[in-house]
Amino acid sequence: MSTSEFDIIFRGDIVFGHQLTEVKLKLQQLFKVDAAKVDALFTGRPVPLKRKLDEATANKYREVLLKAGAQVEICPSDSSPATAAPAPKPAPVRPVAPAPVNNSTATAAITPVTPIAPVWSIAPAGADLLPADQRPAAAAPVAVDLSGLSLRAQSGNLLDATEVAPIPVATVAVPDLVVAEAGATLSDEDHLPLPLVEIELEDWDIAEAGADLLREDERPLVVPVAVGPVDFGLAPAGSDLGQLKPQVKPLNPDISGLQLVDPS
Repeated sequence: MSTSEFDIIFRGDIVFGHQLTEVKLKLQQLFKVDAAKVDALFTGRPVPLKRKLDEATANKYREVLLKAGAQVEICPSDSSPATAAPAPKPAPVRPVAPAPVNNSTATAAITPVTPIAPVWSIAPAGADLLPADQRPAAAAPVAVDLSGLSLRAQSGNLLDATEVAPIPVATVAVPDLVVAEAGATLSDEDHLPLPLVEIELEDWDIAEAGADLLREDERPLVVPVAVGPVDFGLAPAGSDLGQLKPQVKPLNPDISGLQLVDPS
């Protein structure tokens, strides 16, 4: 059985699919601390949440924190990044006023000062990049006067009877109609249908299929179009037929204000 001790390290990362505000609220409930102490955990630096645990206990804590949305890791206590000595901060370089130099007698050697690169770190996703004293004040809540509002019953009209606009009544002219008996003639003698026209079809017959229905004297005269000799052919697919092409002026953008930045 392993007797090694482990630390649970949290760097401010959250599990994919969780919201930062929900993760912070769950951590407050798990550790029973206020919001300020939970916000101090989201700095991007390794923070030990639990120290010197056995492997089984550390795995249980890790599962609970992962369900809460906190991305933690288990590290041996003797090599935990939280126990490593922090790197010493470089001393700030103060500018020194140059001593007066007599140009006629001597020339002083000036040693260039190499600037010290600042130490940067990446904040966790959704973290506030400003300290608490630099954050803008929260907006004051808007006070809404609800003294003139009231609730009505769920059923019924929301408007009073005096507030409902009257609906105009449409005037419909109803003719004096009666229902006739079944089989009766609905038109009077003055409006009876016209008599059928008798057409004599004795001299009519049916032409054969495909026969011309017009006689020679009934056909229109068609004048043939005179076409000269054909001296053209078909060009192969994709050939240039000499069509007019639009004159497109090439773009010449001004890139004098652009520069490349070294990604490193």
